[in-house]
Amino acid sequence: MHRSERRKRPREQSGFFHIILISNFQNLIFNDALERYQFLKFVDKYVKKYGGKIYAFCLMNTHIHLFIWTDHLSDMMQCILHDYSLWYNKRHGQKGSILRKPFTSYLKYSRQSLLDTVLYILRNPYVDGLCSHPRYYFWSSYAFYFESRPRLSEFISVDPSIVRNAFSSGAELYRVAAINPKQEANQAYEEFLEQANRTHLSDDQVLRQAKSLAGSKALDKLPQSDLNQLIIQLRKQPGASIRQISSVLHVSQYYVRCTLDSFSS
Repeated sequence: MHRSERRKRPREQSGFFHIILISNFQNLIFNDALERYQFLKFVDKYVKKYGGKIYAFCLMNTHIHLFIWTDHLSDMMQCILHDYSLWYNKRHGQKGSILRKPFTSYLKYSRQSLLDTVLYILRNPYVDGLCSHPRYYFWSSYAFYFESRPRLSEFISVDPSIVRNAFSSGAELYRVAAINPKQEANQAYEEFLEQANRTHLSDDQVLRQAKSLAGSKALDKLPQSDLNQLIIQLRKQPGASIRQISSVLHVSQYYVRCTLDSFSS
């Protein structure tokens, strides 16, 4: 059968769905807080109308994440998108859809995938550098899981069960939510390459190299320019790891990485 003749697989309608809405042409979806509030109200209205539940949400600048259980996915989303577009266009005196069609949906099955999806959604602004921790991003469902009076609760209801079944307290969620998967993956890969490719040196050997390169200057009293130059020189030495450079120079691994990144760029 020719590819163009193949029928598209029908969209699943029942289950746990990670829904992603993307703006047309990467334009901003929301111009102000009122538009965000109104969008949440439409989501809440139609999820309840179709007997569903909301487990997580995050409103970004050019896209939206929702995690919802429903038996009527397409009908529910059609109502949400129609009503919000109608309201938005009337407010701005325009026509057309502000969100790309069709919307994207991913069906989730296992208990672990449900939790991973919630965490992924909460971490989205954190990974994109919009906040120092997912807790501090106002336009997400983070506050609904352990706070008694969650922000945005007058506009939308969130079922906290997936998160509360996985974490015993807000402090535990706070620790796990702070893990940036991109940084973890990059660091793990970098450490793997180090172990695979470098000549193994002891910490004492790296310390001796550092003192030799610094000459008569004390390692703990180096001016910042000299410190940065020494980090770069040590990294060029076969076998000096980021951990070891950090240790012998009494600076954080993060500082070492930033210095090396600045040099390479």
